[in-house]
Amino acid sequence: MKSPGRTAVIAVVSILIILAIIAAVTAAVVILTKHDSTNINNVYYNGSFRIVNVNYTAQYSRSNSLEFQSLAAQIEEFVNEAFNNSELKSQYNRSQVVSLSPGSVIPNFILIFNIADAVKTNISVEKVLSAKLQNTSLAVFNIDNSSIRLTEIKVDLALNLLYSAFPVSSNITLSVTTKAPVQTSTAFPVSSHVTLSVTTKAPIQSSTALGNSNTASAQTNSGDKSACGVGGPSAVSRIVGGTAAALGSWPWQASLHFNGNHKCGASIISNNWLVTAAHCFSSSKNVNSWTVVLGTVFLRTGSGLQLQNIIIHENYTSGEYQNDIALLQLSSPISFTQYIQPVCLPDTLHIFAINSSCYVTGWGALTEGGILSSSLQQAELKIINSTSCSSYQVYGYLMKPSMICAGYLTGKIDSCQGDSGGPLVALQSNNRWSLIGIVSFGYGCALPMKPGVYTKVTYFRSWITQMAGV
Repeated sequence: MKSPGRTAVIAVVSILIILAIIAAVTAAVVILTKHDSTNINNVYYNGSFRIVNVNYTAQYSRSNSLEFQSLAAQIEEFVNEAFNNSELKSQYNRSQVVSLSPGSVIPNFILIFNIADAVKTNISVEKVLSAKLQNTSLAVFNIDNSSIRLTEIKVDLALNLLYSAFPVSSNITLSVTTKAPVQTSTAFPVSSHVTLSVTTKAPIQSSTALGNSNTASAQTNSGDKSACGVGGPSAVSRIVGGTAAALGSWPWQASLHFNGNHKCGASIISNNWLVTAAHCFSSSKNVNSWTVVLGTVFLRTGSGLQLQNIIIHENYTSGEYQNDIALLQLSSPISFTQYIQPVCLPDTLHIFAINSSCYVTGWGALTEGGILSSSLQQAELKIINSTSCSSYQVYGYLMKPSMICAGYLTGKIDSCQGDSGGPLVALQSNNRWSLIGIVSFGYGCALPMKPGVYTKVTYFRSWITQMAGV
């Protein structure tokens, strides 16, 4: 016969075992839940509604017509306004019109949401759209609310609709990637080319006026008579599809380090100032976290020159691409050498010819999602006209007057993650190189119909002078 004491011990041990099992199961559930919460799914809706105050024309039947692209861009911005001011704002990605039908005009469109498993809601997308379209601030269209239709669809059907609508752009990307790697290798928010999200191209006050700010060839270091913009492609000849640059070819190229690791590129514009992309500082604006490495073509970790000030354009908003420009003031002036020189800045009114050559340089990934290049890469690009770049099949409404497109609509050569903030330069008639763009964003890297988008320096020329005196 078992003693009461022994029975009690057995009971206690049994309870402890049961509690341990429960704890283990609970921990497993917590771990799985935490894991699932980071699992982001792309959810697609196929929708339509009738626009009463627009008359249908034959041009709307062709997705490559300017009439179709113009109306489609307006409709997408209209729909975006509805969701970006709703409770689904954090999960909404974008809309894309795939066809326009008569009656008056009925757009057929795809809505894309990025939703984490753990935060799925029961909010009706159709109700949100219906309510917001009645009250949207973009009172461009008169919508028949009884005509609104939305159906959740599978990814293969969504892609089939998109590809059939735009056969010349079968590599359509449904998200933007910024060209910045996390730490030192992979990328965004870009950003930002073939996933369902946006990528930027980064792996993220006073000064003496230095010469005539309106004349590139006159811009020099006040303590050094060397002219700006002296450099060019190396004979040794990836930026994707590029070649290795020789030491001194692009002496204004800087490596911007965050906590000792390359994050972005930058360009020297005087002995005290550099210019780069604002989105590079999404992780931190603390000057003590950043250093600048100059005069090398080899990517390295470690310390560099200290910053005194980071000036981000006052109209830049994190996660967006307008006004993507920042100025960096060094703690002490640069001593120019054969391998460290400023790039020229263009006149505010300077126009760079469509299809003319320009060069982009950087240590970014050699392939989309790849690791950083160990040596500086250079690639020749062509300036693409704004009409083509703002067409529906390229970047549509994302393109703004403050941006410039460069690359090839056929793909193959492009800037990539880790190149953000770096220079896009063109050779001027005085045989000097001028900074025409700053690597900003793009859909993926080197994809067809998705060239790189750059901050247009001429657009911000007065701002640079106002802030840096250059």
